[in-house]
Amino acid sequence: MPPEDDAVAPDFYFKCDVNGLPINIQAGVNNYYMYSLHEQNADSIYVYRGDLKQKNCGANCSYGISVQINDYKISALNAPMKPDSGLYTGNYQFNDGVLAPLYYSAYFSPLTTSSNNTNTWRYSDSTSQTSLQGFKVFRTNTIQNVMLAVNQTSPTCSITHTNTFYIGNALQTNISAVRDTSNNYSFLRYTFSSNPTTSITGTTYFWEFGDGATSSLSNPTHNYSSQNYYRPKLTLSNATNTCVTYYQAPCFNYSVCNANYNAYFNSLANPKALSAITIKVIDPSGIEYSSSTLNQPSTNKFEIISIENYKLNEKNEATKKLKIKFNCTLQNGTNTLNITNGEAVIAVSYK
Repeated sequence: MPPEDDAVAPDFYFKCDVNGLPINIQAGVNNYYMYSLHEQNADSIYVYRGDLKQKNCGANCSYGISVQINDYKISALNAPMKPDSGLYTGNYQFNDGVLAPLYYSAYFSPLTTSSNNTNTWRYSDSTSQTSLQGFKVFRTNTIQNVMLAVNQTSPTCSITHTNTFYIGNALQTNISAVRDTSNNYSFLRYTFSSNPTTSITGTTYFWEFGDGATSSLSNPTHNYSSQNYYRPKLTLSNATNTCVTYYQAPCFNYSVCNANYNAYFNSLANPKALSAITIKVIDPSGIEYSSSTLNQPSTNKFEIISIENYKLNEKNEATKKLKIKFNCTLQNGTNTLNITNGEAVIAVSYK
C-alpha cells in the first residue's frame, strides 16, 4: 500500500512482546510497508493475507510479520472470495488440525448385483436414489436409517432391508454371512462374522439372530428352524464405542432375492478447520517462525476486533482493514518464539 510510506499517522502497525522483548513496528517508519494480498494455499483454499515488513533493508532488517486467514466459505475453485462472511469479528481457530469432522461421505454397495435388479436407496431425510450403489453425505453425530429396496425381474421378487448408522462413530462394521450347503437343509444354517471397516481392539460381540437365539461368539453358526426371512443383529462394543448393524438372512430351499449391502464411511475435512489462522514472523537474522507447525495451547487466542472497508491496493484490488489481537507460539525447528500481548492493524485484499 504505497500511500502508507508517507503517512503522518500510520494506519498499520504491529506490536507485541517476542520472548519478553517489546516490538513496535509501523508502516511508513524505517521503510516498513503494508502488503495486502490474497492467494491460494496448497489445499486450494483462498487466504486473506497481510504482511508488514521492511523493503530495501539489505542486511539490517528488523522483524517482519505475516498474518494469514483462510477463507473456508469458498466452495469452488476460482470462485469470488466472501470477505463479508469469511472475515468476522470474534475469535478464530488456529491451524492446529484438531477439529473433528462435521460430515462423512457414505457409500453403500449391495452384496448381490444383477442386471435383473433395480436398486432404490431411501434415506432418513426422505431423499432417494435409483442406482446400483448408494452415496450420501451425512452430518456427524446423527443417527441415520438407510433402506435398500430391490425389485428383481427374474425370478420376480421385491424386498427391502434397512440398516441404522451412528455417523461419526469410531467403530463401524458390516456383517458377512455364509450359508451352509453341505446337506439338504442348507437353507437353515448360517455362519456369521463381523467385517469391520475400522480398526477394532478389545471388542465384544453380541449376536441376536432374529428368532430369539443369541451368541457372544465372534463367528457364530446358527441353525434356523423354519423357512423365512430373518434379521440378525450384531452389537459390537469396545471400551469407548458401540456399533449396531443388521443383516438380512433368507432361509428358503428355493431362490429368493435379498437386499443386503455393505456401508463405508469417509470423514470430510471440517470446513472450520480451514478457517484457520497462520502467523509468521521473520526475525532480524532472516529466520522465519510459523504458528502452523505446532498445536497451539488453548490459552493462545486470535481475535478480530474490527473490520473496515479500505482503499484499493497497488494492484487495484479491494481491501479490508482489520484490527486484531493475539497470543501464539511460533516455531522453526526446535526453536520457538512466544508472542504475547499481540496487537496489529493490517490490510488484506480479496477478489
